[in-house]
Amino acid sequence: MKILFIRPKPSPETIGLQHVMIVEPLELEVLASLVGFDDKPIIIDMILERKPIEYFIKRERPDIFCVTGYITNVPAMIHYCQVAKKINPDIITIVGGVHCEVCPADLDNESIDFRVIRNAGIVFPLLLEYIRGKGDLPKGILRPQEQLLQSELPLFDFYFPFPDRRLTARYRNNYFYIFHNQVALIKTAFGCPYSCNFCFCREITQGKYYERPINEVIKELSSIREKNIYIVDDDFLTGKERVNSFIEANRLANLDKHYLLYGRADFIALNPDVIKSFSSIGLKTVIVGIESFFDHELEQYNKNIDAKTNEEAMKVLNFHDIDCYATIIVSPDWGEDEFAFCKEKTRSLGIHYVNLQPFTPLPGTGIKVKDEELIIPYADFAKWDLAHVTIRPKKMSVADFYQSIIKLYNSVLFQPQFLIDYVRKASMLMLWKMIKGSFMVKRQYMKKIREAKYNA
Repeated sequence: MKILFIRPKPSPETIGLQHVMIVEPLELEVLASLVGFDDKPIIIDMILERKPIEYFIKRERPDIFCVTGYITNVPAMIHYCQVAKKINPDIITIVGGVHCEVCPADLDNESIDFRVIRNAGIVFPLLLEYIRGKGDLPKGILRPQEQLLQSELPLFDFYFPFPDRRLTARYRNNYFYIFHNQVALIKTAFGCPYSCNFCFCREITQGKYYERPINEVIKELSSIREKNIYIVDDDFLTGKERVNSFIEANRLANLDKHYLLYGRADFIALNPDVIKSFSSIGLKTVIVGIESFFDHELEQYNKNIDAKTNEEAMKVLNFHDIDCYATIIVSPDWGEDEFAFCKEKTRSLGIHYVNLQPFTPLPGTGIKVKDEELIIPYADFAKWDLAHVTIRPKKMSVADFYQSIIKLYNSVLFQPQFLIDYVRKASMLMLWKMIKGSFMVKRQYMKKIREAKYNA
């Protein structure tokens, strides 16, 4: 069978991280590695393609049409399947991805034949056999109008084959993450052992955590041609023993990689020796969930960390010349004083790249917000991007809140001493991408300000 795997293009309404980062569709490369020997898998990355989805369906004439995505992609995923069915009513449509696994009802549509909601690495090849007329429909799959019943789902199985990266060969030179050009992804663990209450990641595995063996991770790393590696675990810095094992295995394998990864501030602050050792084998950037500089907010988020620890972590990273991409949650409780304090702290700690995320009660996390407090309805999926303001601010207008976010971004990103550092570290191509991307994101935010003023 010919199987077409699709990564959807973001909606124009989604405030676009794709303007400053586009990474490989790892989940599709994994699924494509699981097809039968006689099957022909094809991956189409619609983020990078200019032609519409109709063109690729008509050109390839697939037997099976697969698409995965996040909450912001829900409308596009449904639309793509509707288009596929219109072109060929006999085509089999399959959807998956993390949002589908947690909130499958959002993708319950007559144009979608199967929704994969558990253990994709196990059930996807079994589903293909079922479509061939061999075997039963595996558990972990929903048909149209079938509802999620946790009691009928199989236990979690975190089997993870090596991705087939050959299928994205024509795209790979275009994958980047901020100042890291030609980036490859690797996943070494599933879930997260921590319990932050705002995080969607834990809900995907219902709190369970699994780590791949280090020797398997090193083997996969050795097969990746790119030097820049983004470890996409929800948190790679979870245990000192495993991180040290990874560092030593890198040395023994004589790998020459530059690493970008997620890590908690408390691990960094408590283990400066590990960070030093990691830096010596290529750790370049850590994405740190700073979340807040206020202890009371960190407690509300169940972060189990204090603001002082965040500051200590930044000292360690700065000392070893490791870049920090800090994520900060912008609470609807913030007013001018809180924005000013955040500006002061980020600048004093030497943070020069930040992702400001308005507090977003993502479905599935269990966070409850009164309907009158929401200013973006849940069904407006494209705007649930951790960049839109979804909860009405308490101390300022929506327009002023967006304007304060822009001002905070400008004050952090465009500090003169760091602009010089960008020029020193990055290529002209990456600088151009960042300037262009920042302009595009700012233009989207300015549109939100105009809309907010119009609707006030």
